[in-house]
Amino acid sequence: MRSLKALFQISLFIPIFLYSDAPYVGLYMGMNFRGEKEFCQRVKIASERLGWKTEEYNASKSNEPFDWILSFVPGQEGEARKKSYLMLFDPEHHYFNKSGHLSKSYYGFAGYLTTYENTQSLIRDLKGDSNRVYPRGWFATVQYVPYRQVEPKALFYFICHWGNRLKDQKYILLQNLLAEKPYARLYGSPNVGSRYGSAFQGTIPFDGESVIQKISDAGVCLVLHSDSHNKHKIPSGRIFEAASASAVIISDRNPFVVKTFKDTVLYVDEQLKGNELFRQIDNHMKWIQEHPEKALEMAKQAHEIFEKQFLLEEQLLGLYEFIESCRE
Repeated sequence: MRSLKALFQISLFIPIFLYSDAPYVGLYMGMNFRGEKEFCQRVKIASERLGWKTEEYNASKSNEPFDWILSFVPGQEGEARKKSYLMLFDPEHHYFNKSGHLSKSYYGFAGYLTTYENTQSLIRDLKGDSNRVYPRGWFATVQYVPYRQVEPKALFYFICHWGNRLKDQKYILLQNLLAEKPYARLYGSPNVGSRYGSAFQGTIPFDGESVIQKISDAGVCLVLHSDSHNKHKIPSGRIFEAASASAVIISDRNPFVVKTFKDTVLYVDEQLKGNELFRQIDNHMKWIQEHPEKALEMAKQAHEIFEKQFLLEEQLLGLYEFIESCRE
């Protein structure tokens, strides 16, 4: 097996697979989910750097001779399902029933990639076959992005369109208050964002790179997790986007973020009321403007954590080694 350290030569990528042994990977995107579509594009970029061949998979491509398939959403049947690895980012998502067990309609995949740590219930559902559950965390992380010193002049925030954040009056109030600040740059669907006037900056293409550039241009990123994320100690992809963008990060106290990024992040208390939460964020923005050198050093350290532990290229290589070991 190749060492994952062979991935880099400083900032220059050199594909570590020869064409003779590079896997041909299908990327199943049969439905149009925003986050999954964005992550799919990042996987394409990272895979290309590794020298892999990838192709988005759909019903018309069911007979393609893929070595294996990454399933961003379910849907495959028959032989395709038998070589597909289904991503399970949240144990309360629709793949699971109210008792926390994998719904039987999602049985039969070659393997399962989980973000959450406690997979014992999933393994029991698979009749104890732990070899079908990837043993490491599978995160919606980001391909290698070199560190750059940003100017922390604005606050990037992507308005949530799902989960408990969508209609929660606390977060609606927070967004209303943020929109009054000249530093706020709010992104998302115009159906939700247009009410925020000039603070709303529009949509962002799902191309694997634009959102990172927008965060970097702003220089500060606000990361707020859903209740389910915090309950199960799992991160959203936004924390990896923010760190890869070299931005100063303001986040709620999501257990994963606190454990992993420690004091490289400025924290807010998600239990506060909307106006109090806003004041914490606003105070952090004032501190950043008054202490730019300290803030940028935190951003640099967060980027180092991302680069050492969460590169998407390394995550894909880990999966490759897992699949190959299961075939031996």
